Amino acid sequence: MPKSAQVSSVEVKDSPFHGRGLFAAVAIGAGDVIAAYPLLILSQEDTATVRSTLLHHYVFYVDENDAGDMRAAVAFGEISMCNHSPKANADFTVDAAAQTVTLSANQAIRPGDEVLIDYEEFAIEII
Repeated sequence: MPKSAQVSSVEVKDSPFHGRGLFAAVAIGAGDVIAAYPLLILSQEDTATVRSTLLHHYVFYVDENDAGDMRAAVAFGEISMCNHSPKANADFTVDAAAQTVTLSANQAIRPGDEVLIDYEEFAIEII
């Protein structure tokens, strides 16, 4: 029987907080980069369209223009399953130039713990 290989330090499972969530599959140390995920950055027009869809709950905001119009980005990978907590155990950094979002632990995360991020000013709007 072939051995299974751990390909990711995180996995998607049912969450007690909200639907599905992202959970540590292995111990993750404080300051560790969990993963970097590619982004598809949307135009401001597409961002406005996405706001009226369910996808709105899964995007990251990249930047805004002088008029305050935001651009959203769809993240590919498990990071889209991260739930919100004001006491988050992970942080994310959006790099528009590299078209990536990086997920890092801001404290030690035990195997089986849910990986939570702070949605910041979008928390009230999204959840």
